[in-house]
Amino acid sequence: MAGSGPTVSVRTAPANDTIIVFPTSSITLTGTATEANPGHPILDTTWTKTIGPAATITNSANRMTTTVTGLTVGDYEFTLTATDKNNSTSAKVNVKVISGILPFTLAYFHASANDEGIKLDWQTNMESNNSLFIIQKSTDGVNFLDIASVATKANNGNSDAPLTYSYEIFSKNTTTADMRYMLLAMALLASVVFIGKLKRVYKSMLLGIACLFLFSCSKSVTVPNTTPTSSKTAFRLKQVDIDGHFNYSEVKLLN
Repeated sequence: MAGSGPTVSVRTAPANDTIIVFPTSSITLTGTATEANPGHPILDTTWTKTIGPAATITNSANRMTTTVTGLTVGDYEFTLTATDKNNSTSAKVNVKVISGILPFTLAYFHASANDEGIKLDWQTNMESNNSLFIIQKSTDGVNFLDIASVATKANNGNSDAPLTYSYEIFSKNTTTADMRYMLLAMALLASVVFIGKLKRVYKSMLLGIACLFLFSCSKSVTVPNTTPTSSKTAFRLKQVDIDGHFNYSEVKLLN
């Protein structure tokens, strides 16, 4: 039996599928290829440009990591093909090059862990036509999911002054008991006050029971946050402008 071909995956650095802004004209491509069948070692790997305008792939043969230069505005698709003695398998990655001025510039972007959870801090030097930032999280450094959004502080989306932002992900959430029990306890207290015919000893007993019930219902309950983290936990910002276009920040590993 011929079996299946090698297992191949590819990505751009630092994230899977990338948008870059011209005049930036180069990007790094990274791939992996592993033997799928015992005795069928990988004999060859090749990078090719399968879609897009002119570009140059350096060291296209037998390299897992390569650099593409000479990119121009347009949509690109690059393919890594791995071949053993019987089969070949390919994986593709997309790169989009857009023209124009970046809608924002970052002075810094930090992700740090503390006793309370995770804190993200960033500062923009300028913003143009900006709407919001979407915070994205990854546990493998490749696949990112949206976890929160932060509106721009820039007036009408435009600012030429530094603006600072922060977002905290707490490791524990605190909630209080249902308000219905609080209201029930208050009603019980009120009934004790207005029932004047009861003897003082019974009033005191009911008042004590009501107070105990009230304080027991107002206790806080701590619920752990089950959001997973790992040594590869990473964050990035997805900046979205008023017209719906978006750009990504650099990826930050959790410190």
